[in-house]
Amino acid sequence: MQRYEERDRVHAKNGGRPMQGLVGEIGRQLIQLAQREVELARAELTSDVRSVRRAVVGLAVATVASIAGLTLLLVAVVLALATLMPGWLAALVVAAIVFGVGATAGYMGWKQRPRAALALTRKSLKEDWEWLKAQTG
Repeated sequence: MQRYEERDRVHAKNGGRPMQGLVGEIGRQLIQLAQREVELARAELTSDVRSVRRAVVGLAVATVASIAGLTLLLVAVVLALATLMPGWLAALVVAAIVFGVGATAGYMGWKQRPRAALALTRKSLKEDWEWLKAQTG
């Protein structure tokens, strides 16, 4: 604040208009703030896209593993009913392992999903809005 008061005194001595200088400074600061917010939003969006990509890959692996597991489970049922031999037990064990891999991949993919889009940018914009209201009010 001292910086602005001293600038006002200098402008007043020189016959300048101090309010115009302050309004111009506020305008420049608002432009800088808007540019920084856009940069932040761009960086956050890039990070969210990476997280979504990882989540999609994990969920795709989970889907493929689940389909393979279901196929093996159906083969096990067919073998159990058709021959009533211990071969079906082996198929059930393999199906259980495939389902375990699928469940693990699905869980890891689900953890990678973004929780809220542009959360940091929204928070920063809200703080900026509150600051602006305090400056003008």
